[in-house]
Amino acid sequence: MHLFATTLVFLQAALAVVGRPKNAPGSVMARPDQYNNATTQLCEDRFRYHPNGPRPPHPNHRDGKVNMGYFVNWGIYARNFQPQDIDVSKLTHILYAFADTDPTTGAAMLTDLYADQEKHYDGDSWVEPGTNLYGAMKQMYLLKQANRGLKTLLSFGGWTYSQAGHLNFVTDPTARATFISTAITLLEDNGFDGIDIDYEYPSSVEQGVGFASLLAELRIALDAHAASKGDTVPYQITAAVSAGYSGYQYLPIAAMDDTLTYWNLMAYDYSGSWSTVSDDHANLFPGKTTTGFSTNASIQYYLGQGASKSKMVMGTPLYGHGFANTDGIRKPFSGVGAGSWEDGIWDYKDLPRPYSTVTEERDSVAAYCYNATTRLLVSYDTPKVVARKAAYVNQNDLAGTMHWELSADKKGADSLVLTSGKTLGKLDKTKNHLSYPGSKFDNIRSQMGTVVTTTTTTSTSTPTPPSSMSTSTAQTSAPPTTESILVAGKALDKE
Repeated sequence: MHLFATTLVFLQAALAVVGRPKNAPGSVMARPDQYNNATTQLCEDRFRYHPNGPRPPHPNHRDGKVNMGYFVNWGIYARNFQPQDIDVSKLTHILYAFADTDPTTGAAMLTDLYADQEKHYDGDSWVEPGTNLYGAMKQMYLLKQANRGLKTLLSFGGWTYSQAGHLNFVTDPTARATFISTAITLLEDNGFDGIDIDYEYPSSVEQGVGFASLLAELRIALDAHAASKGDTVPYQITAAVSAGYSGYQYLPIAAMDDTLTYWNLMAYDYSGSWSTVSDDHANLFPGKTTTGFSTNASIQYYLGQGASKSKMVMGTPLYGHGFANTDGIRKPFSGVGAGSWEDGIWDYKDLPRPYSTVTEERDSVAAYCYNATTRLLVSYDTPKVVARKAAYVNQNDLAGTMHWELSADKKGADSLVLTSGKTLGKLDKTKNHLSYPGSKFDNIRSQMGTVVTTTTTTSTSTPTPPSSMSTSTAQTSAPPTTESILVAGKALDKE
């Protein structure tokens, strides 16, 4: 820990003399307003973090490339995208978004108890005794049981909660300890394989150092938690990080690399409604783009600052940015047009737009569709583009790819997730965790009835499904009926 502290002091001094920030991409990884209602009370503090405990070495245990995808819990509503709809055949990780934190105390909490823990799906009982987990989180556990190489991580933060200041507690050691204890409680209760943190973005040296400290302390606690259960496979820690300078300028990258399992680079949103001309929003190389961003440049920056190749994951978008009333790529535009769920944002499965011509740029490794009659252009990734990105990952010995977010993908041969997985080749099959003896849920402790448990639990009253609903869709409260995705209004800092 003395070396860790020394490294942070050195990086703090170095950051103090860094030049003026450049532009940075924004983030579409936002929780829609109508689903932005944390409902979970403070979790039981049953798993204490011990700051002076031993810190074992943390090697990377993967035995192949990783192919990750975000599942959003609000997707079960208007999108009607359920956990059973996920094609896991080429996935190694599902990142479950988003959980939240108390900005003052740091306490970890869920954001939608109905979606996460209560919704009954086909096969869920309304009469089984005990306290049991249902909802999408139970379905995640069932996916893990059926696919032992599939890991699930609980993701905290995202654009909405980050911009609201909910992760600013990282500068407070007491709040960090509270987050760690309550986050591990959620992990154990609900059967996850790790923690993902999407902090958008540390805005000072102190917040960057605090974030690095949180990750280091979380690593100690998770390793101790695994040891207490006899787990030989470490729990994982991932961080979704910016591909733009003003988003990563305060990250102590070398110090963070020691504790992270993977860096998930948000390599998208390079252009959008905030831009002055239409342009590529997820280009691998600069090509003829005018944004000043490229994924290759961002990856080389992280590697140059101490990130490990074996931990670097390239993010790809399963959506496109629209530009209306434009004469083509890198031309002025007026407005962004309609979208799948939010103006200007199109799900990949809705692309290309009708009667559009698709152009794939070899120099930048990017694509767009354009309709000369309607004058609408949409920048997005095609299967050929994603295949080239995955080939780049292989050629540069990077860890793999990540995709935001799964409900927007196509099925079959045109799936970007499947395309990426096939191009990557051998995928990580490190076994997930199934044993959670400290869970408050009987069915998680018993591994869905496959293990006899001796822990005494108190039965709760058993709800009965409403007569007008089937057990696969019964709801405890009326869910929202519409949704939208918030896009960063100030995604580029024009300084």
